[in-house]
Amino acid sequence: MTAFIAAPSFRDTTAEEWQKVFDRSRARDISTAGDHVLTLLRSQESVATSGWAINAYTHALQAGTKALRAGMDEEYVVCALLHDIGEFLDPFNHGDIAGEVVKNFVSPENYWMVANHPVFQLHFRDHSRYDREACLKYQGHPAFERTLDFCERFDQSCFDGAYDNLPLEAFEPMVRRVFMQGTERLYARHPYATRAAAAQ
Repeated sequence: MTAFIAAPSFRDTTAEEWQKVFDRSRARDISTAGDHVLTLLRSQESVATSGWAINAYTHALQAGTKALRAGMDEEYVVCALLHDIGEFLDPFNHGDIAGEVVKNFVSPENYWMVANHPVFQLHFRDHSRYDREACLKYQGHPAFERTLDFCERFDQSCFDGAYDNLPLEAFEPMVRRVFMQGTERLYARHPYATRAAAAQ
């Protein structure tokens, strides 16, 4: 077993110890990639519904299942599964939260789709008090049509209590692959590395 670093603070840590911290963190983060977001999603399994036949957890499974069965790629399926992951942390800011969760692991288009989907799903809320045209302010954005299509096919239409959703276990390998690949990319281009360190 590797000994812990004895330094009591950042400023007492040597260059060699910092390298050990970096290497251990990288190994840990890659080996556990996706685990924490899956734990967060699983924690929503017993949350009460807002009145629909299914709760947000089952809605997530249904969105992921429909995206998979529609032939969407793995990264998109993972985004469909996780698009409401921030719902119970802040219901009025859940798109931004979910977007930040996936941001470093998916394409810019998929990140934007997840982050902005709450405004776009209003377009399908007929007979509600919400502004159905709110998403039009984003017209012209490269991911506008993608996000509108996502909300139509894999968000607003995923509250069917009779639909045969796949279990979370069916998505776990996909989530881990997407997050592992993203984690490897992050460590390869460490965002806070100095120019000198990055050039090595």
